[in-house]
Amino acid sequence: METRFRCIPLIAGLALSAATPSVFAQSEDDVLGDIISPDIERREIREAQIDSENIEITAYLGGVMNVEDFGSNTLYGGALAYHINEDLFMEAGYGQTELGESSFERLSGSAPLLTDDQRQLSFYNLSLGWNLFPGETFIFDDWALNSSLYLIGGVGNTDFADEDHFTYNVGAGVRVLANDWLSVRLDVRDHIFEHEIFGEVQNTNNLSAQLGVAVFF
Repeated sequence: METRFRCIPLIAGLALSAATPSVFAQSEDDVLGDIISPDIERREIREAQIDSENIEITAYLGGVMNVEDFGSNTLYGGALAYHINEDLFMEAGYGQTELGESSFERLSGSAPLLTDDQRQLSFYNLSLGWNLFPGETFIFDDWALNSSLYLIGGVGNTDFADEDHFTYNVGAGVRVLANDWLSVRLDVRDHIFEHEIFGEVQNTNNLSAQLGVAVFF
């Protein structure tokens, strides 16, 4: 009986020593949790996505075209695009502007080279676009909108001065999606063609810039 009473303190001591590390470990975890516990407020960002529709219709809200030797004038037009995949798209574009006086007419003071009807310039083209840098545009740190920087180029025709001129066009643009069916586009092109209005063949670079709104179908 005496031996049994002597074993009781020994067993109690072993049980206490076994429980002490777990208590210390639990206390240490609570302290570390209070120190490094993150207090992060999650914000909701609605990111615009392109619907599965592949057809895009663009109307130019405003634009300007600088025709070499004829100054810069207001440009109107639009485009119809088909998105082959997320990287490539085909686009048919149309635009028109009215030319001002040429530098020769302004400096020489001679009779006008072109009639009013001949100063109406229009062009159409078929181009291939490549979405080079798809990404996101952040507005006021609250909205994340899909955007893309694209390169584009193609061939077409330019009509003015009662003549048709085979035309190359190359350029770049930015497309920002406001929601899943509406986007805003800023497009810059160089329209390259030859003409003989001043008596000799002249290769011209004619820059245009246009801001448009596009709808996906």
